[in-house]
Order: sequence, then structure tokens, then C-alpha cells
Amino acid sequence: MTRWKPVATAALALQLLVAPAAVLAHAQPEGSYPAHGAVLDQRPARIAVWWDHPMRLTLFELRGPAGVVALSPRPGATPVSRFEAVPTAPMPPGRYTLRWRGLAPDGHVMADDFDFTLR
Repeated sequence: MTRWKPVATAALALQLLVAPAAVLAHAQPEGSYPAHGAVLDQRPARIAVWWDHPMRLTLFELRGPAGVVALSPRPGATPVSRFEAVPTAPMPPGRYTLRWRGLAPDGHVMADDFDFTLR
């Protein structure tokens, strides 16, 4: 039995080296429209975020100087790699923040936000 100990130890060490890669497999945002920090001269025709893995969105909310801006469509139960919504309410000039939250394929809750300014 003791001759298997080095093999088992090596296998465990290899597994521990590979495990962090699996932990880092969360769905990470790859981009947004408008881009974070953008300054726009007119209301965006769409608001979008895309990720490196599909995720099930549970929140996609745009807030501005007048409060929450209605968006269509709303997130659904189907995992997506990209989500786009169209503002359906007026957007006065000011700073806007898009907050999103979702469930990544590995089961972790992911969330982030980005800001842009409308002149």
C-alpha cells in the first residue's frame, strides 16, 4: 500500500493545481454598450452587456436622474451570453448606471454595474 502513496500524492497535487482554473470559470463580462464611462450626445438605442459564458440574468436595471428607466425586454430564465434591452422611457441628460446580476454556469451569483453619461 505504501508504494501507492506517492502516486496518490501526485494525483492530489495535480487536482489542486487544476481546481483553481475551475473556480475561475465564472461568467465574466466582456463588454457593454454604452461602454463604461462613455459620454453620449443622444439617448442610446440599446443597452447591452455580454459575457464569456452564458448566464441566467436575474437583474438588468438602468437608473438615471429620474429613477429607474423602463427597458424591454426583461431578463428571462434562459441563459444568455449577450443581453440587449431598449429604453422605453424618456432619458433626460445626466449620469446613468446599469446594474446586472445573474447566475453563472458554475452556480455562482455574478453582479456588476457600469456608468455612462447622457448630455
